[in-house]
Formats: sequence, structure tokens, C-alpha cells
Amino acid sequence: MNCEYCKKDFSCMSSFYRHIRTTKKCIAIREEIRLQKSCTFCHKELSSKQRLDAHMKKCKYKNGQALTTTIAQLQKEVETLKESLKAPATITINQTNQTNNQTNNNQTNNNYGSILNLTQSALQESFKNYTLKDLLSTDNQKMLADMTIKKCLSGPYQPVYICKDRARHKFFYTDEENEEKEDPNAIVLRTLVYNGVKPILAKLYAEKIVALNAELARSRRIDSSDMMMNAHEDIRELKDAYAKINILKNSDDYIAQLSKCLPSSIKDRLYQDHLEQLCELNGDDFDDALEREIQRQTRMIGDYTAAELGKWKKMYRETGKMCGPKGFDTDMEFQQQLLEFYTAPF
Repeated sequence: MNCEYCKKDFSCMSSFYRHIRTTKKCIAIREEIRLQKSCTFCHKELSSKQRLDAHMKKCKYKNGQALTTTIAQLQKEVETLKESLKAPATITINQTNQTNNQTNNNQTNNNYGSILNLTQSALQESFKNYTLKDLLSTDNQKMLADMTIKKCLSGPYQPVYICKDRARHKFFYTDEENEEKEDPNAIVLRTLVYNGVKPILAKLYAEKIVALNAELARSRRIDSSDMMMNAHEDIRELKDAYAKINILKNSDDYIAQLSKCLPSSIKDRLYQDHLEQLCELNGDDFDDALEREIQRQTRMIGDYTAAELGKWKKMYRETGKMCGPKGFDTDMEFQQQLLEFYTAPF
């Protein structure tokens, strides 16, 4: 193995990974390269110099332009989003009886599907980019949890899976009848994911263990104690990593990461999907979409934020009746602003 920054060679994987994590010179070079691929106006990092050049030509922050998208752009984005949400991926939450919260929440009407419908072939496709480097990572369970959420439990067409109590690891999913079911210790999800990813893990493990044993045999033939020691250490690390990634036997890190990163309610899931779709529409990252959404809800109409006026806007949409905060009917200018806000497509 060879460090791409200082060109130093390594015969041991553990030494190589320790080097790239801790060597200040190489870290500095890596950061310098990263900055060379970052936009000087919005600081977005691109994957190549060519992509950076293309991005710089149309960066919305360039030449002192407004730091937020215009209302017209937001209208267009949300209209596009509304059209996309007319697809089967919709959820409506039954809120008619808060005193019977458990029953009503179980009766969510959604077409997101259930984790029970995840097939082994679909899961293998989701994890096809899992690498030996991922397996050998000291945080391989956390990385697998992140991949599970991103590849299998995020987006409008993926199953609903939430963590209602992060401290106690209380996981819930919806079954084929849209009934909400608890998944103690995420055992259902862990079983599905591990059975799906296991063929990939086994293939990576088998190929590397065979290569390392061949390396060990060569070191014995040339009687190199250093090579033998390094080969034995690499074999041990690989076996430990393969044992740790078995989330059916040892799942503490996997469950902890799920609890930390999963949405805590269906509303949170819907909101995350909404932001992610805005990201895709604009080619922005999650933080950009979040900032736009905050600005949309906090913009002022008179002395009120858009979020405060949301209930009256909803009433206008449903009944056509013009209502608003106390005193709105005596302020003609405020009435006009309200009417424009109520009739706006966003």
C-alpha cells in the first residue's frame, strides 16, 4: 500500500490506516487538495476541478448576489416538489383523537411500504458499494447503520422506520397493513440487513483472507520475521472486523447509531424527505435546503412570520374564508399582504 500524498510504502494495513489518520503533513496536503476543489464563494466541495469550474460559473453566491434564493425560485421548487409528491409516496397522519394516541398513530395511511418487504436481492443492491475499507474501519457498525438509513430508510419510496425514544432505543416500523409495530432492539431490521449484506461481507472477507494467507506463506518461504508478523497482525484485524460486523451477535454500535440518526416520528421523516428532495432539485446539500426552509417559514408578513400565519392560510385554502390575526380586518395594507400570502403557491 502506498500513501498518495507522501508516496511512502506500507506492507501492513494497520500501519497504513494509522499513517493517513495521524500524519500531519499528509493531512495538511489532503486539506489543501480539498480546498482546491471548494468554491470560494459558497464553500461547496466538488469532486473534481472540472466540476468546480462548472459550478463557479453559476454559483448563486458569486459577485455579491443574494445569499438566498428568490421567492420565485422557491415557488418553482415547491411546485415541482408538490408534483413529485403526487406519486404514491404520501403519508397522512391520523390525529383525530390524542387520548388514543397509540391506536391512531398505528393507523397511519402511507404507501412508503414496510421493511418486511425488503428482499435480500434489493438489500444486496443497496450495499453493493460496501468495501473492504468499510469492513476494516474501527467504526464498521456505525458505517453500516449510516448506510442502512441512507440506502434503505430514507426517501419517499423507502419504508418507514423511526426511533421514538433514543435513550431506550425504541424502534418502530409499519407492517404491510400500515399498522405500527415495535421492533425491540431493532432485531427485525438487523436480521434483514445482515442477511442482505452478508454475501457481500463474506466475499470481501474470503478474498482478503486468502490473499493475506498467501502473503504469510511467502514470508515463511523467505524467512522474513517482519513480514510474518505483519501478515499475522493483518489476519487478526480482518478476523476481528468480520466478527464485529455481525450485527446479529454484537449490535451495540449499530443500534446506538440508528437511535442517534433515525427520525423520531413520521412527521420528522416527511420533513427530512422534503428537504432531501429540495436538495436534489437544486443540487445543494442538506444544510442549504434546511436554511431555505427556515427562511421560508420565518419571512415576515406584516408583523407576523409565515409560520404563525400558516393556520389561517390553511383555513383560506380549505374554505375560501379570509381570516387572520386580531385587527387584520382594519388594516388594508396588511389585508393585501395576507391575500398575496394566502394565494401564493407555496
